[in-house]
Amino acid sequence: MKSSIPIVCPACSEKFALEISGSNLPKYSQCPKCGTQPYNFWPLGNVVTLLLMERAKQELANGDVTIAILLSAIAVEGEMAYLFFKWKGIDSGKLLANQTPQDRKVWEVEWAKLRSIRKRLDVLSGLLTAMPFNEFACLRNEILKPALTGYDWSTTIQTFLQEQLFNKRNEIAHYGRIDFSKADGEQSVSLALALLKLLRSMDDKRIHVMDEGHKKARESSSSEI
Repeated sequence: MKSSIPIVCPACSEKFALEISGSNLPKYSQCPKCGTQPYNFWPLGNVVTLLLMERAKQELANGDVTIAILLSAIAVEGEMAYLFFKWKGIDSGKLLANQTPQDRKVWEVEWAKLRSIRKRLDVLSGLLTAMPFNEFACLRNEILKPALTGYDWSTTIQTFLQEQLFNKRNEIAHYGRIDFSKADGEQSVSLALALLKLLRSMDDKRIHVMDEGHKKARESSSSEI
């Protein structure tokens, strides 16, 4: 997959696009204005999600609403699966290099059995935050609220996400619908970006809980010496 990532030169503040092919992010880029070659500090985590969303934004800007909707939904689903497998691995006590194909097969089957987006969001939220998705989303509503245009607060946020993001993807993939408006594409990209930010918040919460557990274990060990 080819995409481009926006870069700002630290020397002259020139903004330019860095072309990316595949999931290997280059360590250095070169400013076309001043020639500076800064080291690229890429975010930790699922690089593919970053590239998919950048491509979705580019497709939307170029008027290809259909591809923008598809990429947005795929990015979110990919990130959900990534976090599920990441924490299943951590909870198993096995480092990534020590995980066997059989380990991953068990987790993949478990994930596949969660057929609906609603169920996957709830199970993932339970794994990361120990609470249902809608409850955590409401606690962090400052993240999703700007993207929830038209949301009926008498329904669950999962239902809105299903209808306004994933159902559009289904209409394209299952029924060949390609006549979505620019507003549909903008909403899909906006919802996907907000949901990815919420997923990162869920991941951060689980990391914090893990760190606190390690801290208490160290303090307990020290007190016993």
